[in-house]
Amino acid sequence: MSVDVEVLVVDDEEVVRKAVERILAEDGLRVAAAGTAREALDHPALAGCRLVLCDLMLPDLAGFEVLRTLQSRRPGLPVVMMTGYVTAANASRALEQGAAGFLPKPFDESELRAAVAGALPERGGREERLP
Repeated sequence: MSVDVEVLVVDDEEVVRKAVERILAEDGLRVAAAGTAREALDHPALAGCRLVLCDLMLPDLAGFEVLRTLQSRRPGLPVVMMTGYVTAANASRALEQGAAGFLPKPFDESELRAAVAGALPERGGREERLP
């Protein structure tokens, strides 16, 4: 499964996970989802996915901690941080810590698609940096 999944969505709200999965699947992307940080960090899709969409506020670990862990495990893997707690400080911190993007909730389909396009190379985004 890890090789086939392109995007891993990490959000504790099932409605958000399902909506993101549906929209990205409509665009031809293969998506996996996790409801907690631990589930995401242990998910088999993490080994081969090309993008992670991660909520900032997860029940077991802060999104910034997930970002740091992902950066150490897969340097250069694009991670777009999502949050309903939209502040200039959160947006700045996410980008300063290496997130490929910042997606305020609630977002619409076009905003989600733009964030994904900005993070994935074949959709106009940056290349994954190899260590």
